[in-house]
Amino acid sequence: MAKKLPAYVIKDVSLFAPGAPGSRIGQCSEITIPVLEKTMESFRNAGMIKPIEIAMGYETTECSFTETSFDPDMLKLFGIGAASSMVAYGYMADEDGTEHSCRFQMVGDVKKIDAGSWASGTKGEHSYDMTVHSGTLFIDDQEIIRFTPHRFWVGGVEQFPGRANALRL
Repeated sequence: MAKKLPAYVIKDVSLFAPGAPGSRIGQCSEITIPVLEKTMESFRNAGMIKPIEIAMGYETTECSFTETSFDPDMLKLFGIGAASSMVAYGYMADEDGTEHSCRFQMVGDVKKIDAGSWASGTKGEHSYDMTVHSGTLFIDDQEIIRFTPHRFWVGGVEQFPGRANALRL
């Protein structure tokens, strides 16, 4: 019988942001990639003894990240209409030693900057919230999920495939 060991364990992260030199290694302490959630509606039509939920689309996506620096280049991403491309990188490893990479490429607008509490002798952390208009999740360079405001793919398969044609998208 094959051993079942933990796999794809995220062990380290980094963030790349435009206008900031290189990656945010040493600056970004935490990243929350977009939460993907379906919009569900409850239906109970004639002859149904109980309602069922039907997927109608997807909810708004956001990401957040925390930095230990108050970098002016990052603060400039707060500008109106300043859609930004960001990439969250992750290093993963299985318990058997197999290594993996993941990245979440996203485009959106920084909508909130929280400078946190400033106190002598403590690490200052600053958090950023961003609405994400489009994004793509890759694991080992394989596209897993991709979305735009108009379309959504999972494992390379478009969800609601007839919709784009019907709406001439």
